[in-house]
Amino acid sequence: MFSRATSLLLSEIDPDGSLIAVQRLNDADKLDPLAIVIKRRPSRLWFWKRTKYRPTGFNLNDVLTAGQSVQAEVKEVDFLKYSGRFEDKGAASLEAETGSVFKAGLEGKGSSKLQCNFGALKKKEVDIRSLERDSQHKQLDLDHTLMSQLRRGRRSVCVCVRECVFNTQECVVSEEQEESGSCNSILGATPAKIKVSVKQSGSLESDNDVSLTIPACTTLAYSVIELEVDHTGHYELCLVQELKGGFEVDGPEETPPLTSTHHSIRKELDCVCAELSPLCFEEAGTRAALLRLLCDIINMRQQSDALDTLEMVLEDVCEGETPDLASVNDDLKTKISSLLKLLPHTPDTHTPDTLTPDTHTPDTLSSLTAMYLLVSALDEMTPEALSALSSCSSPPVLKALHQMVLGLFSEGACPSLSPTLQQEEVYKHAALLFAASDVSLQREAGSVKICSNRPMTGHLPLVMAVAVTGLALLADE
Repeated sequence: MFSRATSLLLSEIDPDGSLIAVQRLNDADKLDPLAIVIKRRPSRLWFWKRTKYRPTGFNLNDVLTAGQSVQAEVKEVDFLKYSGRFEDKGAASLEAETGSVFKAGLEGKGSSKLQCNFGALKKKEVDIRSLERDSQHKQLDLDHTLMSQLRRGRRSVCVCVRECVFNTQECVVSEEQEESGSCNSILGATPAKIKVSVKQSGSLESDNDVSLTIPACTTLAYSVIELEVDHTGHYELCLVQELKGGFEVDGPEETPPLTSTHHSIRKELDCVCAELSPLCFEEAGTRAALLRLLCDIINMRQQSDALDTLEMVLEDVCEGETPDLASVNDDLKTKISSLLKLLPHTPDTHTPDTLTPDTHTPDTLSSLTAMYLLVSALDEMTPEALSALSSCSSPPVLKALHQMVLGLFSEGACPSLSPTLQQEEVYKHAALLFAASDVSLQREAGSVKICSNRPMTGHLPLVMAVAVTGLALLADE
C-alpha cells in the first residue's frame, strides 16, 4: 500500500522525470542525499524485469578510502504542496475474436476515487557542482565489503542519491477495492481506490479495511546519479543521463530485442525454461501446494501489489537477506510464509515478520531462483491477463494450455487442440489470456493459429509463455 501511494504521487508530479518512488517504508530512512544505492539491471534472460534499486544503509563517505571524504553542500528547499481529488468513471473491455466460430469479451465497469493530501513536501538535494568538484581524485575502497560484493555482481551498479522528497506532516494511507465486471463467467476488477490524507488529530475516520500511517519526514521519492568506477577505485559522476555507470570490469550486456515472431519467442522461452526446470523436481504434494498458494495470491484483488510484494521477498531470500514483512497484511503474510516453508531448505522455524534465510546449496538456490523467475513473470502480466490466467489454473487446463503455448510459438499454429481446450468455456478464458498478452488467435474447427497480419510487439507474449510454463510444471503430477 505504501508503494502504491508513492507511485501514484509520482504519476502526478513527475510522470516522465528522474524521480524514483520509494517502494518500502523500511527503506525510507536509508535514502538521504549521498546515500549509496545498488541499481540492479535486468539480466539478459529476464530482460522484461524492471530495474531495481536497493538501499544499502551506507553513504558515499562510508565507502571511500581511509582519510578521504566529500563535503558536498546539501540544501533543503520547499518542493510543493500536494492535494488532489480525482474521480474516474468508465468502462474497459477486451475482446478476443478467433475467426467465425468464437468470440468472447472481458468487460469491467465501475468508478475509482482518489483523494491525496500529503501536505507540504520538501526536498533535500546535493549541489552537484560541489559534489563533482569534491569528488576529484577521490577513491572508493574496493576492499570494503559492499564494494567487493558489488563488483562480483555483473549487473550491479553503484549509484548515489542526488535528491530526496519527503513529507513534513504525518499522513494516513487507506485503501478500498471495488470489483464489478463480466467476461461471461469471469469477474473483472476495477482499479483500487487510494486515499492519502494528512492526519490532523489522533483519530482517523474511515470506512476502509486497511490503513497505514506514514510518519513525518519520510522519504517518498528520490533521484540518483550513477558512478563509473575504474579498477583503482577512482570514480566519475555520470552527469549525462545517457551515460551508464558500473565497474571497469563490466562489459556491455546486450539486451535482446523485443520479440516479434513466434520463432524468436520460442527461442527465448527455451532459454528461460532451463531456469524454471527445478520446479518439476519437487514432490507432487509440494508442487500442488505451491500452485494453490500462487493462485490464491494472484486472486488477492484486495491487495493489488501482492505479487510485487512476493517478488521482493523472494529476491531478498535469493540474495541471502532477511525479508521485511512487518507492513504486509496478515493474510498475505501467512501465504508468503507458507510458500517459503515449502521451498527446500528454507527455515521451518521463523516468525512471519522475520523470515531468516538459511544456508542454501546450489540446488536450493536454483529452486528459489525458479520460483523467483515465475513470480517475476506473473508480476509483469497485465491485470486482464492475470484474471484470465486465474480462470485457467486447474492442473488439466494448465497442462493443456502449456502444450498450446509450445505449439503456437514453435510453428505458429496448434493443429489439434486438446479435448480440454475444445470445451468452449475453457477456450474462452485461454483466448482472452492470449488477447491480453498481445497475441491474436484465429480458430478454425479443432485447430488454432496466430494471426500473421497482427505482429506481436513488446514483452507480454514471452512473459505470458513463461508464466504458463512455470505454473504447468507445478501442475504436473
